[in-house]
Amino acid sequence: MTKYFVAMDGGGTKTDAVLFDDTGRLIHRVVGQSSSPSALDDEQLRRHLTDIFTKLFSKEKPPSVACCFAGVSGCDHPLLRERLTKVLMETLPVPTEAIQVDNDAITALWSGTDGSPGVVVIAGTGSIAYGCLPDGSRFRIGGWGHLVGDDGSGYFIGKEAVRAVLRAHDGLEPRTPLYDKIQAHFKVAAMPDIIPMIYGTTKTTLANLAPLVIDAAEAGDTAAILVLENSARHLNELIRAALSRFDEPDVPVVLAGGLWKAKWLREKATEGIHARLIRPEYPPVYGAMVGAVSERGNATLLTKLKAALD
Repeated sequence: MTKYFVAMDGGGTKTDAVLFDDTGRLIHRVVGQSSSPSALDDEQLRRHLTDIFTKLFSKEKPPSVACCFAGVSGCDHPLLRERLTKVLMETLPVPTEAIQVDNDAITALWSGTDGSPGVVVIAGTGSIAYGCLPDGSRFRIGGWGHLVGDDGSGYFIGKEAVRAVLRAHDGLEPRTPLYDKIQAHFKVAAMPDIIPMIYGTTKTTLANLAPLVIDAAEAGDTAAILVLENSARHLNELIRAALSRFDEPDVPVVLAGGLWKAKWLREKATEGIHARLIRPEYPPVYGAMVGAVSERGNATLLTKLKAALD
């Protein structure tokens, strides 16, 4: 008898959800709104998940689901995990035998290791290292948010770049082309005019500067290079700290998040690292699919699931 599964990868802005079966057939895939219980109250969660499931089950509605696996940001906290589990039970439109809620870092890890132990270092708007040891125990390093953590992240790069150009404006540092690039990005007449713009909005305003800073560094801008070298040092520390938790060599290290696309930064951040570096070919929702089927040793099924996502 065919078994059906739901896999979800959720962050603060969107949720990637898949309905599939144990033959490797992907029935439907939907991208919907956030499903993070740290950012939404229960009513908002119900509304978002109801919308996602209505679309997800619109092509085919199986009699039941064997497992729903949801890797969602913040859900390594027991209270948040409990809240999301409860709302999933209320909103899934068919009987579901098992609901598993986990942190989205584990889905990012499994998207590169097919469910095997290892480390994922996520470098996007924020930064975190998350590891799963061979004995099944887990750990996290960093990921404490932009006010007290997220060193090396996109937010960190943007913040340090703005700090550098403001110091140049004050005559404390040399003025480089990065100055004009940031002023043009914010479309302001004078550099101090960016202050109300960066203090009156979200952290993504600064994180969105990362590609600009990376381009400037690759073009030889000295101020941008210093910012990226600092970012790379922090990311390198994250990787080394995570690897120190393992006794065995050749640990897989999954590099997830948009910053790793930048070759210059990636090479600097992984300098001197002796590990098996993996840049996932498949999205984090594939890691949730691995978690849903609990078939990490079934290479044939995993190959079919990957093919279904291509």
